[in-house]
Amino acid sequence: MFQDVAVCFSPGEESIIMTEEKGEYKLYYWRACEKFWGRAIGPVLTLDHAEANFTVDEPSKAPTGVGFAFPQITLPSGKSMAQTPAMLIVLGDIFGLSGKTEDEKMYCKQMIMDVNDICSEAMGGKWKEKPERADKWLTLLEAKLKKTKFLVCDTPTVADFHAVFAFEWVNKKYSPAATQSGEDSTKAKKFENVRRWWDDMNKLAAVKKMRTSGVPMIP
Repeated sequence: MFQDVAVCFSPGEESIIMTEEKGEYKLYYWRACEKFWGRAIGPVLTLDHAEANFTVDEPSKAPTGVGFAFPQITLPSGKSMAQTPAMLIVLGDIFGLSGKTEDEKMYCKQMIMDVNDICSEAMGGKWKEKPERADKWLTLLEAKLKKTKFLVCDTPTVADFHAVFAFEWVNKKYSPAATQSGEDSTKAKKFENVRRWWDDMNKLAAVKKMRTSGVPMIP
C-alpha cells in the first residue's frame, strides 16, 4: 500500500490528501497508444518505471465528465483526472518520483511546467522563428544539469519523463543538435549536460521499452 500523499497544487490552496492502494491504473489516450505515444509518454514512462499495474484504452472508455483533453487517468481508488502535468504531479507523489526533499518536490512541479512550455514552443515553431528562445531555455536546463544527474535531482522524476515527450518535439521541429553530438558539435558542446542527460534518459529501462515497442514516439 502506498503512503498517504499530500499534493499541493498551488500556494495558498489546501493540500489534497490521497491514499492509493496498489491496484490497476487505467490510462486513456487516442487509439490506446497503438499509433503513437504522444502526450501519454510521461504518464506511461512514470507508470512503467514505477512497475505499476496499468492498462491503456481508448478515450471512449474513459469516465464521462472528467475533462476535455487526453490523456486521462483513473487511479486505483476510482478517482479520475485529466491534464498531463496535473496527472504527473499526482503520480509523482504517489510513487515517490518527485524528489525527496521539500525543495526538490517544489522544483519538480515547476520543472514539469517548464518542459511543458518548452514542448509548446518547439512544437509550435517558436524556436525556429526565435532561436534565442531555444538558447535561453536550454541554458536554463544546462545550468541545472551541471548540478544534478537529472532535471530535479540525481534520480529520474516525473519531470524527466515529461521532458522525453518535450524533447521528441524539440528534435523534430527545432533541431536535434542539443541532444545528439553528431548534429552540431558547437551546440552539442555548449549544452553538453543536456546531451548527457538525454543519453542517460534513453538508458532507462522504461524508455528503452517504449522506443523498442514498434509504436512511434510522436506523430
